[in-house]
Amino acid sequence: MFGLMKRLLQIGGIAMVGLASPGVHAQGFPAKPLRWIVGYPAGGGSDNAVRILAARLAEKLGQPVIVENHPGAATIVAAETAAKSPPDGHTLFSVDNGTVVFNPLLYKKLPYDPSRDFAPVALYGKFPLLLVVNPQVVPADSVASLVRLAKAAGGAMGYASPGLGSPQHLAGELFKEMTGAPLLHVPYKGTAPLTQDLLGGHIGVSFIGVPSGMRQVQAGKLRALGVAEAARLPSLPEIPTLAEAGAGDIVAYAWQGVVVPAGTPAATVDKLSAALQAIVKNPDVQTRLREIGVEPLEGGKAEMAALTAGDLKRWGDVIRKRGITLEQ
Repeated sequence: MFGLMKRLLQIGGIAMVGLASPGVHAQGFPAKPLRWIVGYPAGGGSDNAVRILAARLAEKLGQPVIVENHPGAATIVAAETAAKSPPDGHTLFSVDNGTVVFNPLLYKKLPYDPSRDFAPVALYGKFPLLLVVNPQVVPADSVASLVRLAKAAGGAMGYASPGLGSPQHLAGELFKEMTGAPLLHVPYKGTAPLTQDLLGGHIGVSFIGVPSGMRQVQAGKLRALGVAEAARLPSLPEIPTLAEAGAGDIVAYAWQGVVVPAGTPAATVDKLSAALQAIVKNPDVQTRLREIGVEPLEGGKAEMAALTAGDLKRWGDVIRKRGITLEQ
């Protein structure tokens, strides 16, 4: 793991040097339409965010940007496809902390190596997580009351996640560690069945992404006890952070950024990075992202490498302490 962190930081350092040394490789780029690989199905929050950005990127580069969805296996299917693509800048791949942090920490074997196969380009968004309850099942109106109810249940109260090793799963484990709540992890195969069971009263507690959760919270079907962020969300200012709610300093979210196959010319990466950073800073783009529950996340190559390395250490500690393992 530490070798992976070192390599990611090296990538960030190389990227900063490249910014000062544009090369001839970018002069003819792009020479054809770009493909943007997404590891999630069409129509979801991740896909919608990419399509907002892809339309702007096409305008900036003067070439179509075609979004390709390759869902499955915790983004592993898409990652393998992207890793085998030509390193010429015409293939972009949306990664999240599942792709470059959780998968390497949790799977013994992967068909890709984040540090070897990809070069970071830019960050663009994150999906904040809400701690929610179905009040008909778990009548908690605060973190303190949830912890009391969980302890009274003697370990029989479950919390749902969309799958083993997901940000929601690890946020729940961190919550248990910080509060002492003896919650039982119940993994689902995706957000859709989790949300269905949560609304149907089959399970009462979950960390859930803002795109999936905020409409249900606003409709009164779910109750949000806190957001796993350092500050309150502009889109949900009435919901306290988990630190404000008394759960401790729990910051957990699914972040997303863009990589290209390793070996892509540095000047081409620089051109893509500059274009994407400008797009994400655009106020109209930020408004549109927030409308679908995505918080804009600014940063270039070095920032993306540093965020990845920091997450590897932080979540690696949680995974080891909780004894979380996965088999592929």
